[in-house]
Amino acid sequence: MPNLESISRVFTVVPDAMLLVDSKGIITFANEQSDKLFGYEPGSLAGKAVAALIPPQHGATHDAHLQRYFAAPSTRAMGIGMELSAMRADGSEFPVEISLSPFRTADEIYALAAIRDITERKHLDEIRREGQRQKAIADERTRAAADLELTNRTLQAIFDASPQAIMTVTQEGIIGRWSRSAEKIYGYKAESIVGISLFDLIRMIEVDGGIDNNAVFAEIVAGRELRDYRVRNRTKDGRIIEVSIESAAFLNSDSARPEFVFLIDDISTQSEMEHQLRQSQKMDAIGQLTGGIAHDFNNLLSIIICNLELLMEDLPAGEESREIAVQALEASLRGAELIKQIMAFSRKQNLNPQTVAVNDVVCETTRFLSRTLREDVEIMLEAEDNLWPAVVDPVQLQTAITNLATNSRDAMPKGGKLVIQTGNATLDANYARQFADVKPGEYVQISVTDTGTGMSPEVVERAFDPFFTTKRAGEGTGLGLSMVFGFVKQSGGHIRVYSEPGIGTTVRLYLPRAKSGAADQRREAKPAQPRRTGGAKILLVEDNKDLAKSANRLLTQAGYVVQVALTADAAREILEKDKTIDLLFTDIILASGTSGIELATEANQMLPSLKTLFASGFSEAVLRNTGRSAVEGRFIAKPYQRDELLNKIQEVLASS
Repeated sequence: MPNLESISRVFTVVPDAMLLVDSKGIITFANEQSDKLFGYEPGSLAGKAVAALIPPQHGATHDAHLQRYFAAPSTRAMGIGMELSAMRADGSEFPVEISLSPFRTADEIYALAAIRDITERKHLDEIRREGQRQKAIADERTRAAADLELTNRTLQAIFDASPQAIMTVTQEGIIGRWSRSAEKIYGYKAESIVGISLFDLIRMIEVDGGIDNNAVFAEIVAGRELRDYRVRNRTKDGRIIEVSIESAAFLNSDSARPEFVFLIDDISTQSEMEHQLRQSQKMDAIGQLTGGIAHDFNNLLSIIICNLELLMEDLPAGEESREIAVQALEASLRGAELIKQIMAFSRKQNLNPQTVAVNDVVCETTRFLSRTLREDVEIMLEAEDNLWPAVVDPVQLQTAITNLATNSRDAMPKGGKLVIQTGNATLDANYARQFADVKPGEYVQISVTDTGTGMSPEVVERAFDPFFTTKRAGEGTGLGLSMVFGFVKQSGGHIRVYSEPGIGTTVRLYLPRAKSGAADQRREAKPAQPRRTGGAKILLVEDNKDLAKSANRLLTQAGYVVQVALTADAAREILEKDKTIDLLFTDIILASGTSGIELATEANQMLPSLKTLFASGFSEAVLRNTGRSAVEGRFIAKPYQRDELLNKIQEVLASS
């Protein structure tokens, strides 16, 4: 048992409650401060279990802690970083700090506990923490206000800088914001738009009508988001534009109610580009189709023309049967001309591009037109003095101008003015962006303008379609403008039509300017050579059986020795057996999968001296542009006539 008297003297001067507890948890000594702190009568704590000073809910924890402490007693400062609960005699609980120190006697180890009531300190701590919390809240509010101001300034900057028009609308449909871009696109200032109803604005800018705007906005309020919603609108100055609209909901920080933001993009230029691209793709697709059909018709016309020419040789002049054959041949040749026009539209005609003084061609064509058009059509020529030369086929250019003038004449049934103009033009990147098929550069421009009936936008849209015509049945084929279109495109140029009903039409052709110093590519006509027939052997390769038969008959009657092959494999077999063949006359497009050009390459390896003549419904220029340069100068276009074919064969056989 420790010396309680000495302990009592020490505990009396200590300001904290002091307890001496044995290993069984019994209080062996308590100072006066302990009695006061825990509310017990003086001297009544001694002999009580220390657990009586612990709230019941912490009893088990306390017992475990007591056992651990006496298992390894040490000095422990329990108050720092740890808060404990104690219980007074009346059952009230209060927070305390406790420090423990082992007190050893000869017989036993005690725990000396100093206990301090920290109720007031906790209260002050709570006040301090609350002050800190309030300060933190105030600081956060200040920071949030600064952030909000910065965000508002940033949003306003984005709002003002956005190339898209931005508009906000409340749930009730009232416009809250109207950006600078919205002012630029529509022409209405923010002060005249903010505060009005969305539906009033729609009535101001609506073009098409027929849209239930109330229903659309109701869907937006219900949660629908617009994505690339395209409509046509009218600006303040009356222009019609196409816009794309996007929408989204957001919470208004002031009212915590959802509002709606609309992003509006003027896509008029983009839409026009898409339209131009679709139009170009449509024309290309039609060109591919008509070109393929024309190729097959060329084979049919070749058979008809060859056989009619052979038949006419056996029919005496003056007989009705010969007259019938002549009419049939003339009709076939007219059909061949129509096929040429189709080939022109599909850009598969034969062109002879040259460096041309365009004014000379235009002046010559104008003189011709003045003699052929009606007297009530006044022709005016306005030629640029310093006109650039152009790279173009002069014959096809003359034909194109004639076609345009003929259309103009037909559009002026009561007479009028036909104005043909020439000039230099530079199509820049900005212009090229409007038309998908235009390359920026320098062009020679030819304009043909009439004061006729004009065309509606719908007719202009289809003006270049083959077989489309507004004329009465039997008055036109619908191929004139199609041919001009194909000729200009095949020449690397550009064509535009401007027309107003009741005012007139202007068609502008843009032809590529010739490079400075470019030489005239005009070819001198070669003098006719005496026809060589005797002894010449020809291998005819044609996968169309009927055309092969007709061509064979024509060549045989002309005195040639002919062998016929319907496939490339059959031609190879003949070439392997007969080394005396002088000329390979082959179609370029063969059904067997081997082209005539590939067959010619193999044939020249077998017979190096073999001459070659190619035939196709596609033009020589088109074949060259697809990499088939081997056809240069050794080509004849279908449908061919007898004299044309025989002269070409003679030319090839006579070549070195």
